[in-house]
Amino acid sequence: MEIYLLGLILLGLFFLCWGSFLNVVAFRIVQDLPFFRKRSHCPKCDYQIVFYDNIPILSWILLRGKCRKCKEPISILYPFIELLTLVLMLSLTIHTINLGLNYPQNIFYFISYFIFFSALIVATRTDLQAMVIPQLFSLWLVPVGLLYSYLGFLKINFYQSLIGALFGYSILWVTAKLFKFFTKKDGIGVGDMELLCMIGAFLGPIAVWFSLLIASLTGTLIGAIFLYFFSKTNNYCYSKRAKIPFGPFLALGTILFFFFENFLIRLFF
Repeated sequence: MEIYLLGLILLGLFFLCWGSFLNVVAFRIVQDLPFFRKRSHCPKCDYQIVFYDNIPILSWILLRGKCRKCKEPISILYPFIELLTLVLMLSLTIHTINLGLNYPQNIFYFISYFIFFSALIVATRTDLQAMVIPQLFSLWLVPVGLLYSYLGFLKINFYQSLIGALFGYSILWVTAKLFKFFTKKDGIGVGDMELLCMIGAFLGPIAVWFSLLIASLTGTLIGAIFLYFFSKTNNYCYSKRAKIPFGPFLALGTILFFFFENFLIRLFF
């Protein structure tokens, strides 16, 4: 038991560092910066961040969410993504262990969904920051999901993966076309279609349905709260024009389905 806990602690430290890395990847994609640019720096004053100011979560807390040099705020997305990565990857580790898979199948299973969750995290970060979901972390991973399912690394087979990918893209594509036909406005972005396509490739058509259902319910709830809050201020007109990113809600629905699949299926069926 002590060795097991020590292993989880060491993995937790690695996952925090991985979350910090995913933050860098997401930020540089949004800002169209090269990956091999100089070390992490403040986006406001270009101050190069020293190692003791770059400790996941802890440094943000000690610095009170501000740059050491210019005192400009540091986005709360940084500690949020690091904490999210820690929780998700530790949950995936425990989930994989509890499945009781034989070696090396358990390793392949873990690595496959480690890549999948990492893509969801980056897509969540970029969508929250700039309403953008990079194809590198959505559409480009669809062939990877198909390959992994064919090799038996995933919890679904190849045909479920293929149907899931097609269903994930097409259901949002049809919804977007109908929405534009009736409202003459764009509602769903291509990035959301591509993200749901990737979700289907890794988890299958049932996951697409549940992810979209949960995303729609939670998105509607958050949107209603958003409108209610701004209706009490002078920013109501702004709130009616504001857009809420849908990608994070799709990611939330996917994560809930992955870990609570049996419960959700019993609940709805």
